[in-house]
Order: sequence, then C-alpha cells, then structure tokens
Amino acid sequence: VMTGHWEFTYGDEEVIRNIAEFQGEFVAQNVRVREEALFDYRFEDFAGFDEDSGLAFKPYAIKEVGGIKVAVIGQAFPYTPIANPSRFIPDWTFGIEDGRMQEIVDRVREQEKPGIVVVLSHNGMDVDLKLASRVSGIDVILGGHTHDGVPTPILVENPGGKTLVTNAG
Repeated sequence: VMTGHWEFTYGDEEVIRNIAEFQGEFVAQNVRVREEALFDYRFEDFAGFDEDSGLAFKPYAIKEVGGIKVAVIGQAFPYTPIANPSRFIPDWTFGIEDGRMQEIVDRVREQEKPGIVVVLSHNGMDVDLKLASRVSGIDVILGGHTHDGVPTPILVENPGGKTLVTNAG
C-alpha cells in the first residue's frame, strides 16, 4: 500500500498509468477532483475514482496482517500544488483535510471493523503530530516525508484516545 508525493510531478496521466500498473494499492483520502472538472473528468474510468465523493483515489485499503484486519488510510503530500507546478495536476486539489480524515476513520471503524487503523502519511512529522491531536480513532500514523529519523514513536493524546506517530526518516 502506498500514498503519493513526488509521483505527482510526472503529471496526472502518468500517475494514473503508474497506479494502474502498480502491484499494490494506492490510497489518498485528501486528493479530490475539482468540482469544475467533475463534469468531464478525463479519468472517470479509473478504478480508484469515486464520483459521489469526488475523491480521485481510493481513500483506504483493508489488509489482513497476522490474522488482524488492518485499515490503511492514505494521506498524500498535502502541499503538492505548492511544491510542484499545478499544471501537472490541474484537476486535483490537495490539503490536510482533517475533517474528511475523521469521517473516513469513523466510517472505516463502523463498516469495516478493523483491529487497527493506520494512516500512511506523507504530511511530515509536524503535520502528522497535529493531525493525531485532532482526529480520533487512528491507532498509528506511519509518515514518510520528514527526512529525520524518528527512532521512538511519539504518543499523541486526542479527544478519543491516543495515537502513535512516527516517520521513516
């Protein structure tokens, strides 16, 4: 399971082609198709697109690991249109989208009943810590944007419990 960051610099057509060939699942709850693009969206046949929610990609995947049902929610790099020319991804919006994250966590917990909810993030450690403090129901955030290794996960309290946060370095 992966989420996105530099992949978006290839442009939207290449991203869609690469994801279609990927031997895994690409998830991103925070990439939405612009409202004006929905009327004649070029990738409406892409399997990850959901016209009802407007999400360009599947928001999460369900895996079984060691007999435990694991929900993996994707959080692509939220500042993609700032870090890259927006002409590469003209029909997509990005952002942290903590409100949508809370909705998805709640829906996944209710409908899928996982043993653990993991967020696979490319936010960066500071944003992941803030997200963990604002969204309840996430057990672990595994981040990958911060270039400093985080040898020990940080336990973050939120209104609904606690979340472990770490970054790969």
